[in-house]
Amino acid sequence: MDNMSFLYYLMIAFGALIFVAGLTNWEWYFKQRRAQTMIKLMGRNGARIFYALLGLFFAAFGYLVLNGTIKV
Repeated sequence: MDNMSFLYYLMIAFGALIFVAGLTNWEWYFKQRRAQTMIKLMGRNGARIFYALLGLFFAAFGYLVLNGTIKV
C-alpha cells in the first residue's frame, strides 16, 4: 500500500464517521465549532443532512478512486 492509497482509505474512514454522526445526531460531534456554524446557517436537521451527505460523498469518492473508477 502506497501513501496515496492510505489517504483514500483514511478518506473513506472519515467519510463514514461524518456520515454516521449526521445520521445518529451525535451530540459530541455537533458541539464542535464548525458544526455550530452549520447549525446556525441551516438549523440542526439541515446540518445533519449536510454532514450525512458530505460524509457519503467522501466515503464514495475514496472508494471509487481505490476501485479505479475515478482516475486521479
